[in-house]
Amino acid sequence: MSTNDPLTRTSQPTWREWTALAVLALPLFMMATDFTAIFLATPAITADLTPSTTQLLWVVHIGELIAAGFVITMGWLTGRIGPRLLLLLALALYGIASALAAFASNAETLLVARVLIGLAAAAASPAGIALLRSLFSSARHFGIGFAVVMGAFSVGGALGPPLAGLLLEYFWWGSVFLVNIPVAAVAVIAGLWLFPRATNRTTDRIDMTSVVISIGAVMLVVYGLQNFADRGITIPYALAVIAGLALGWWFIRRQRRIENPLLDLDLFSFRVLRILAIVFVTSQVAFMTADFVLVQYLQIVAGMSTASLGLLLAIPAVAAIIATALTPALSRKLTPAIVMTAGMGVSVIGTIVLLAAIVVAPATSLFAAGMTIIALGISPPLVVGAQLMLTSVSERQAGPVAAIQDIAASLGATAGIVVLGSLAMSVFTRSLRITAPDGLDASALDTAVESPGAAIAVAESIDGTVGQELLRSAQDALTWGTVAAYVAALLVGLATMVILRGLRGVELPDDGTDEPMSETAQDDEGSA
Repeated sequence: MSTNDPLTRTSQPTWREWTALAVLALPLFMMATDFTAIFLATPAITADLTPSTTQLLWVVHIGELIAAGFVITMGWLTGRIGPRLLLLLALALYGIASALAAFASNAETLLVARVLIGLAAAAASPAGIALLRSLFSSARHFGIGFAVVMGAFSVGGALGPPLAGLLLEYFWWGSVFLVNIPVAAVAVIAGLWLFPRATNRTTDRIDMTSVVISIGAVMLVVYGLQNFADRGITIPYALAVIAGLALGWWFIRRQRRIENPLLDLDLFSFRVLRILAIVFVTSQVAFMTADFVLVQYLQIVAGMSTASLGLLLAIPAVAAIIATALTPALSRKLTPAIVMTAGMGVSVIGTIVLLAAIVVAPATSLFAAGMTIIALGISPPLVVGAQLMLTSVSERQAGPVAAIQDIAASLGATAGIVVLGSLAMSVFTRSLRITAPDGLDASALDTAVESPGAAIAVAESIDGTVGQELLRSAQDALTWGTVAAYVAALLVGLATMVILRGLRGVELPDDGTDEPMSETAQDDEGSA
């Protein structure tokens, strides 16, 4: 291993490195808020720009699709031009795109701006994480910096809705994007001075065919799965997923044949990376996506208001921030396998508490406790797992590995919503058909079983006993659907704990002792 890899040196960071970390974390925080804030701004955007239904759907989702589709390419560019340059370009593009979105006069302009914001996010994620390898020269300080960056993403996603709500209360919808401009400007100016230059880059030329194939594969799969969750499994969206998987198969075959692959598949010969990629998928399915079913339950069955629900969801968000902040201390005292397995175990306990709250005692305090326990448990494993992925490879490979992590987490979240959501709705539909009142018209029943919201609307439109019985049946059906989703999540969580047994004996780099695994070591392990 070359001595110019940052984690093989042990110098103390100065104010310059800590300031650079703050400059790095702030725009990443703002980018994370964008993906959740856009939902709150949608009604105001609709009223002002009057987009068509299709245009509105693309405005909401295109940024996420672009970010997912381009992340592999951006991971390669991180190694080709260096994380510093790529990050500065991404931040500049982010500021320009935010200005374009803030002052968009029509839906088409806003859509273009959202595409550019997605491109900026796709570049900033792997470039920002890879930059940490150049920024901090000791494993301990890298762990602290990594926790800060991961925390910026988590906090941004959690605070996006309340921040957008505050802005929309006093300003027009463009203010949601306008606040990004000074952040991007400060980050670019300060980054030119503070961000270190990469010392280890690849000289390979990019294979444009692989770029096109990878973008198409990821975007088609994510697009199809998202629409499965929103509109159910239909032929057009199923064909999109199938086409994406076919392109993915073609992409993998091409990477094995060409001399300058966009994604080095030899990385997957490293057992730790294979295990962690799987864990990022399954952990998202188990502990990060069942909440969208719970939100419907709390509103429809528990009768919780939107304001009360917002306060309830803020509690686990704060818990996630605290757990992320404590992770570096835990990772210095415990092995990655222990931290991750214990964290998953804590999240399993939280899932059991939620199940008890749904089935036995639907009290707000129990829901708050269950969601908080899950947030406290899942945050350290995600931080340590991502850190372990990055420190197990050389500095040049950090960008592609960060891209792998992003893709795994994105596919896990999307697949989780589809699988758990479909399971919940299937149980809801079957239960409601069985327990619906006898006096209910067949056409009304067909409408009611489409979704919990539709069932409530039908029940409220029917006077008398039949309407009341349908409302109770819909609430009971949604209860069992929610239970089914969390039982499935519990099983996936337990399976994830079993998978993590493969990390026994694996250590994070320790200052002055252990080094990140080099490419040679990876090849040796893969061929063993």
